Amino acid sequence: MSSNTGSSPDSFTVVSEMNSHDAVTVRSTTTHATYHLVDFADDATREALSSLSVGESVRLDLSRVGRRGNVWRADDAVSRPRAEVATGSAGS
Repeated sequence: MSSNTGSSPDSFTVVSEMNSHDAVTVRSTTTHATYHLVDFADDATREALSSLSVGESVRLDLSRVGRRGNVWRADDAVSRPRAEVATGSAGS
């Protein structure tokens, strides 16, 4: 998965909250693939992800970090309000 240039971010569910090493694990709601996020575009993106609990949904643009392993960078994060998560609506 690479950045979604020109399209909306993909939807993910938090499966492991941000730990003391600033890493968070998410699962794609579409493919069910798991991604370990270890880098963030900026402090705002890191803060947005650090505030999420297990089970919460977030829309993300991701890009691979390095050539090996399953580690990713969150280029953008948009949290979904709890009401949208409960109803499954996409908003807008």
